[in-house]
Formats: sequence, C-alpha cells, structure tokens
Amino acid sequence: MTMSNHPETEVDSRQELLDLLEGGNDARLARYAAALHPADLAEVIESLDDEETATRLFRVLTAELAGEVLRDLSEEARTRLSERVSDARLSAIVEYLDTDDATDVVAELPAARRRTLLHRASPETRREVEELLAYAEDTAGGIMKTEVAVCSVDSTVKQITDYIRKNGEVFHDIHAVFVTDDEDRLAGYIPLRRLILASDFTSADQLMEPEVISVSTDLDQEEVAHLFEKYDVVSVPVVDEESRVVGRITVDDIVDVIEEEATEDMLRLAGIGAQAAASSGPLAGIRSRLPWLALNLVTASVSVATIALFERTIEAVAIAAALMTIVASQGGNAGIQTLTLIVRGLALGDIETRNAWKLLGRELLVALANGAVLGAIAGGAVYLWRGDLALSLVLGSAMILNLLIAACLGSLVPIGLKWLGVDPAVSSSGLVTAGTDMLGFLIFLGLLSLLI
Repeated sequence: MTMSNHPETEVDSRQELLDLLEGGNDARLARYAAALHPADLAEVIESLDDEETATRLFRVLTAELAGEVLRDLSEEARTRLSERVSDARLSAIVEYLDTDDATDVVAELPAARRRTLLHRASPETRREVEELLAYAEDTAGGIMKTEVAVCSVDSTVKQITDYIRKNGEVFHDIHAVFVTDDEDRLAGYIPLRRLILASDFTSADQLMEPEVISVSTDLDQEEVAHLFEKYDVVSVPVVDEESRVVGRITVDDIVDVIEEEATEDMLRLAGIGAQAAASSGPLAGIRSRLPWLALNLVTASVSVATIALFERTIEAVAIAAALMTIVASQGGNAGIQTLTLIVRGLALGDIETRNAWKLLGRELLVALANGAVLGAIAGGAVYLWRGDLALSLVLGSAMILNLLIAACLGSLVPIGLKWLGVDPAVSSSGLVTAGTDMLGFLIFLGLLSLLI
C-alpha cells in the first residue's frame, strides 16, 4: 500500500499512522510504515513537533527504507534525526544510500562523529565517501554519485548487459552506459534503449554516440544545471582532468540544485542571508539579518540628508513631504521589478555583457511608458485635489524621471556586480532601493525648488 494521489486517501493514511504512533505496538507501526512511500513518511516526520515521536517512527523503519526517508528530509530535520540515532544504526543506513546521498549525510555530522561513522562503514563506502568529501559541495564533484556504468569500446552488448545485471542494485536508476577508449578516457555513451534493442554481439563502438555532454569535477553546480536545461538530458558523466569518468549526475540531483539556488537567491534578495531557514535559531537570524539592516540604516540616512537639503522647500509647500514618498516608493518598486528580471536572467545564463545594452534599452522604454501613465494619473489627481498646476507637473515629471533611473539601476547594478565577481543577489536590492529613494527625493524636491 502506498499513499495515493487523492487527498482524502493521503489524509486517512497519515491519520492512521499518527494513531499507530500514539499506541505502543511498534511491530504494527513498522508494518504499516513499510507500505508507505518514503517521501510521505518524510513529510510526516517533518510535521511532528515532538522529536521523540519522530525518532520513534524513524527507528521502526528498516535500514533501507530509513535511508530513502533520510534522503527526502530537509537538512534541518535530517540533522535532528541523526543526532538521536546511534552510530551503528546510522552506519547501517548509510550503506543503503547512493554515494552522493551518503556523502550529504556524513558531511552534516560533527567531525568526530564523521570519523566514527566512516570507521564503521565498509571499505568501499568509506573510500567513495571520502573521495566525494574532498570536492567542494557546490561543484559537480560535490553533487555527483560514483555509481556509474562504464564499458570499453570493444565490449559487446552481451558483456555490457551481464555487467549491468550483476550490478543491478548499484545501477537502479541507469539511463545510459558510458564508453571509454583504450586509455580509459570518455569516448561516448550508449542510451539504454539502444542497448536493449541491439543484438548480443554488437560492439560498443558500433552503438555509442560519440558526442557526449560531460562536466568536469570542479564545474559550479549552477553551470551544471544550465547544461541539463540547455541540452535536455537526464544524466551526464563527470570526468577528471584526464577525461576519465569518475561519476555521474542525474536530473533528481539537479532538481535539488535548482531549489537550493533559487532559495539562496530569494533569501539574498530579501537581505536575510543564503543559509537562513525558518527553523533556525534566533542567533542565526540575528547574524544573517543585522548586517543588511545596518546597511539599510546607512542608506536611509543618506536619503534623510538629501531631504534636509530642501527643508525650506518643504516648509513652503508642506504637502511636498507626503508627495515625495510617492515618487520614491514607485521608483523603488519599479527598480525591484527590473532587478528581479535581471538577477534571474543572470542566474539562468540568459543575460551576458554583450546583450546588456539591448536589455537596458528595453527596460528604459518600459519605464518611460509606465512613468508617463503613472505620472499623468498622479499629477492629474493632485491637480484635482489641490488645484496647483506647477505641483502636478513636478510630481508627474519626477515620477517619469525616477522610473527611468530605477530601470537603469535595476539593470546596471546587478550586471556591474556580476562583472566585479560579486553575487548580484547579495547586494543589489539594497543599492537599488537606496538609489531610487535618494534620487527620487532629490528630483522631486529639486524640481519643486526651481518652481517656487
């Protein structure tokens, strides 16, 4: 039995599981849990507030099922469970995981416990995990799995299929067999479908596709994700400096990368920090947010200083104090809209230096049109309200100019940061909003000062 796609069935299964957890029959709980999908069990464990109850559910699972559940848990939940599970139990679970998942689990442990766990592991698992731990976690080497089907160019179909059958448990999600030449360098690949349809004595060099998309171990995981998107592949080999196959990356790994990178960019744009999480403690929240709030305080002080320059203008036209906030807020919103498009384009590789000016031109046209419409609406409303044509013209003109500035800042700031080697998602938001606020106040109050 597995949880169905029907919401009612999922609710019933979840409730029955929770009812069994409240009872004391672990054998019955284990039988029921074994029939559920690992992802559903992981969801239940994450939803339990009581860590002891979550640990009890995890402990009744077989080592193989526990490994699949552990793989589907968030990093925070996985860490909490690992702390409450014995070394012997965790070591047994790791043996059932693919090498990339096993490495993730081991890497999250304290150094002392990591050594203990690797000491308990089988020699093969220990060697593979230690090799993967040597790679940076955000590179192709850091996310690859070492379970990869490789054959030589002179292998026959029968030899290859016998090899796959012999290692069926290892290659449980095989998509292709990678072919190497006489010097063990990657020469091509054989799609699984082509292998199945070929006769037994056909050689690998007759079946293989010589044009194979591969990645080096040190390639950034974002670039790997771009390759998957560009070439529409489900698996790519990872090669070392000598073009020897050392692992492979599958599309399920890339889904995790996309989610991770998107979350990091979203948190950075909000000034929260790339590693922030809703479940993290207050100290982590303070460390990740305080620097950006302090920076915002500095930029706000610059805006205040700008306003102070026009103190007499505000005294003469008191309503200016209210209207200038409209100009600044519209500019800030427009700047963030442009910024979001640019940061996303940079992350996906759609925007480069050579097409930046074309993109800026488009954003300026959009800003001009939006500014004209919004400026006419705001200026017209002020004229109907106050009957002051000069004030209306100043507001409308300032709205247009600040939206044009917002388009420039929203486009050029992230591109400039990228060119300087700085992550544009980290600082762009604060710089853009600070610029549109300060310049919005300056333009509106400056124009108004010239007219009174």
